[in-house]
Amino acid sequence: MRRYLLVLPFLFACSKADTPPADSAAAAPAALTEADVAGNWSGSVMAEGSDSVLATWTDSCGGGTCRVVFSTAPNDTVVNTYTLSGDSAIYSSGPRKDPAAGGAMTTDAGVARITGTQITGAGVVRLADKPDSVVSRYRFTGTKGM
Repeated sequence: MRRYLLVLPFLFACSKADTPPADSAAAAPAALTEADVAGNWSGSVMAEGSDSVLATWTDSCGGGTCRVVFSTAPNDTVVNTYTLSGDSAIYSSGPRKDPAAGGAMTTDAGVARITGTQITGAGVVRLADKPDSVVSRYRFTGTKGM
């Protein structure tokens, strides 16, 4: 019996209070709003896997539509429609004659993420009559104008 009395203080000293572990899950990013997307943007387009700038662009967005003007062909304006989905804007364009693809009819689609006044994203250009084709893949970065 005496043995148990000697062990009892060690049991209390070694025990710790049961506290639930801190929640380690990071807070989910806030969902984009139309106010986050609407406005004037400018930035650069790079080929997938490269840091070489292919073109610079300016963009005016609002109400589900963006008008992108590329520096490589001043008359090259692409009209995209976008849908907000969580922390992303998913965009696409209808068929158009693409000067960068030798005048072939192409479509464009991709995903953009906005954090404050910074935008990043990636997209793919496809032949309009062959939706499984890939003409090019690209990524882009930009900044919202004031």
